[in-house]
Amino acid sequence: MTAIAPDLFVDLDEEETTAVLQEAGFTWAAVDPRFFGETHKGTAPHVFGTIIELQSEDGARRVLDLLEADSMKPCPESCAVQISDFDVDDIPDGRGVHRLSTAQLIKTSGTPDQHPFDSYWIGFTDGSIVYAVDLHGRPGSVSEEQAQEIAADYYDRLAGS
Repeated sequence: MTAIAPDLFVDLDEEETTAVLQEAGFTWAAVDPRFFGETHKGTAPHVFGTIIELQSEDGARRVLDLLEADSMKPCPESCAVQISDFDVDDIPDGRGVHRLSTAQLIKTSGTPDQHPFDSYWIGFTDGSIVYAVDLHGRPGSVSEEQAQEIAADYYDRLAGS
């Protein structure tokens, strides 16, 4: 899984992830990155849509549990991240995680090589498929409301298809 898009994950354990995916009957996965703006800039807000197909609904729930747990982990090389969960509107069993790293948190933690960011991760399942949306940008450039709107659009378009 981390080979698909390693930058989307905080600290997935390769062995555990492989075991969970094998047990869940992994079929395929895709990541769809998008940026906001006329031309691409690395500092522009981005949204990463992830789709993972498994062989069962139970397998999809186990993989969503794994991804949510990963989203709640502190960064392995930095303590400069505040992590909290939030309720997801309009998506049955949707899960949300907010990750924030500000210039002040980075300065306080003594990790000057880190970069400030704001991230809203929302995951949900539909049958045997896991969907996840990660809205990522500089602090203040993205919001929970935007993430909820994007995830709801994914849900409305993809659920039951």
